[in-house]
Amino acid sequence: MTYDGLPASAGGAHSLRTRNPRTAYETVQAFLDAAVLTVGAPELSFRLWAGGPPDIADRFEAFAAGHLGGPQSRQRTHTQWRVRPENVDAALDAFSGADSRAVTAHGHPLASLVWNAQVALVDPVVRTPYEGLDAGAFGRFAVDGYGRLLGASGVRATFGTTASSLSLWLAFPADDRLKDAAAHVQNHLPFRLSAKHWRRWRAMKDGQSYRATKIASPLAA
Repeated sequence: MTYDGLPASAGGAHSLRTRNPRTAYETVQAFLDAAVLTVGAPELSFRLWAGGPPDIADRFEAFAAGHLGGPQSRQRTHTQWRVRPENVDAALDAFSGADSRAVTAHGHPLASLVWNAQVALVDPVVRTPYEGLDAGAFGRFAVDGYGRLLGASGVRATFGTTASSLSLWLAFPADDRLKDAAAHVQNHLPFRLSAKHWRRWRAMKDGQSYRATKIASPLAA
């Protein structure tokens, strides 16, 4: 069973409903601490998008040069720096003086801290990952062309100058544990999980592939 929240067609992520990046970051960390186990080290990056007010963009560029070193990549649309865990606080502090002008010409946040990691849902009773729920149990079957594997979960949080969001790809146990697992995740999020993006996966006759069908949310009354 998977939850895709939200797919690109629906905007790609749930809004964290705050304009304060540090508040958004603390909200996500509380969710991670309560509901998942991070698998490996998260990937952290600082992004500065093109098209914003030059004075504000220059301030963010100066911050990155002073704290993060040389950029990881430069593209026409944005410049990206790798962020080490010890620099997260400094990156969040860099947003503190930003105001409503810290947006691109299209109205998107001018700068953002991106936190991306593979995770595993944990059973709230025993505080360990659900047994039998991992990519290996499903033959590392790829569900799309973006590297997502059936049985694996992932979290991508974006903390921006004027808005923050959380994208979830979660694998749930497809048995009598499902409802309690979904309720536990919901209880630690600041938004409602969508009722439209739940899927049940069934093995095909070849034993190597799976097919998904949409189902009603397990949280529905």
